[in-house]
Amino acid sequence: MKTKIYWFSGTGNSLAVAKTLAEKLPDVELIPIAAAVTNPPEAADRIGIVCPVYAFGPPAIVERFIRKLKAAPGTYIFAVFTCAASAGSSVHFLRGMLRKRGLDLSAAWIVKMPENYPPLGGTPGPKSQQKTHAAAEQKVAQILAQLQQGTPDVKERPSLFWRIAGRFIYPGFRWFELRGADRFFRADAKCNGCGLCAKVCPVENICMNEGAPEWLGRCEQCFACFHWCPQQAVQYGFSSRLRRYHHPAVSVSDFVLPK
Repeated sequence: MKTKIYWFSGTGNSLAVAKTLAEKLPDVELIPIAAAVTNPPEAADRIGIVCPVYAFGPPAIVERFIRKLKAAPGTYIFAVFTCAASAGSSVHFLRGMLRKRGLDLSAAWIVKMPENYPPLGGTPGPKSQQKTHAAAEQKVAQILAQLQQGTPDVKERPSLFWRIAGRFIYPGFRWFELRGADRFFRADAKCNGCGLCAKVCPVENICMNEGAPEWLGRCEQCFACFHWCPQQAVQYGFSSRLRRYHHPAVSVSDFVLPK
């Protein structure tokens, strides 16, 4: 059974999950969603979508990807959402995106990972990260065991409260995103013009202008530029004192996609 796992990630939480699944499952191809949006691969017997939760729903790029996804009706499609607090209505919204294409969500799991969204205060300390990573590894092992047994029908959901909250919060977040969410980014005096921020941006939303990054207004809010800047020069609002983070199982080279 050929499986294609599509991933989207800014700090590596979702990518770490996708890599583990790809390493342990047979006949798997691991594909960045950012690349598949412009060059969708051929269909597969089984499709996985691994992505973070943004304001209780999937990143906007996931919806654009699904519009172009090559898949036959009845294809087994599973999702793994990574989040710090709650996945909210992510299952609801992803299922709706798929049904517009005549597809359905066969299974969904939720994996807790360290918080890394600067507007919510940034990332906890190393001990908290280690504890969360250890629990995440156990959860991914459970997901892997279920997938190795075949095509499970598992649809994990948060409590009713968070699912209802997500129905209201997620559309507001998407509205905010469309109106230039990246206007709060800037590079401070520590910037040396290396251009790594532009290279790791999955949607090419950053260009280098006279040796400094310029954000172009189509941000996905993944914060790869913020967390991967080697000089910690990329700031967002009043974020300069926040801890930078990436999952220990990934490296910056995983995010520099071929042009």
